[in-house]
Amino acid sequence: MNNIVHRMQLIGLPFFDTVEELAALIRIEPGRLKLLSIHPERFYRTYHIRKKSGGWRKISSPSKELKAIQAWILRNILDKLSPSPFATAYLKGKKLIDNVSPHASNRYFLSVDIKDFFPTVMKDRVCLLFEALGYSNRAALALTRLCSYFSGLPQGGVTSPALSNLVCLRLDRRLAGLSSRRNIVFTRYADDMTFSTNNRNALCRLLPLVCEILRSEWFEPNENKHRFLGPRVQCRITGLVKNASEARFGIGKAKKIRMRAIIHNLLAENRPHPDYPTELSIIGWLSYLKSVDPDSHRQMMQYWEKQKSKYKH
Repeated sequence: MNNIVHRMQLIGLPFFDTVEELAALIRIEPGRLKLLSIHPERFYRTYHIRKKSGGWRKISSPSKELKAIQAWILRNILDKLSPSPFATAYLKGKKLIDNVSPHASNRYFLSVDIKDFFPTVMKDRVCLLFEALGYSNRAALALTRLCSYFSGLPQGGVTSPALSNLVCLRLDRRLAGLSSRRNIVFTRYADDMTFSTNNRNALCRLLPLVCEILRSEWFEPNENKHRFLGPRVQCRITGLVKNASEARFGIGKAKKIRMRAIIHNLLAENRPHPDYPTELSIIGWLSYLKSVDPDSHRQMMQYWEKQKSKYKH
């Protein structure tokens, strides 16, 4: 036991064995924490939001009290751990461009999606993760219940993104090993996996092997979202478009034209777009653009300032 505690202290993890000891660390009444850990599903609000691709996404949002507890777990435990280098989502300092830039020099792309990602990260796997860190089964089970919604992770939970990355550590390593042996580049952005190479046939042979690994790791590939992309079609990966003449990704010409029209309509004719109804929303988009496509950001900023000086009095 002393060796386990020492190892956890070296990592910077708080040690506890009972709900009462965890409650003392979080500074919450033990009986209240026990209720939250035994019946966490009572403390969620569930609603649906429309997906851009169609259909609806179920969001399970924890109560303010449970959200604060999850934030403590995230800050004091999960943030001290590192996922695989192939995971690019939900990480401090990582940007969307970091997911696609390793693929910029390649011509052929395979995009594979995991079906119902968060709910299929099963709570048993989360519990095993906490046990692997050194927590007893009792402590790991309490942490798991506080972070889970029924059998999986809640879409909307504070700890769900970090836990999904950590649970996928072995999956990432297996897919990276499979890819590297074939000179294929691999990255994963949450449930969206990208493989790229200059050998088209290698990607075709890779897909069934990727699906086999996913299923062996208790995930189901979303076959409706598999995509092979190449030089003859627009290569859009996690929302960014491969530049046809340069080894880089950006927002694409069509998006820039659309945003120019939205800016013009808002400033010149006071016709706001439903997605960008105010100047503040445009500024927010420009801030996002700076992080993923600096060249386009400079162009759009020049256009924005020009339109403002022309139509604002």
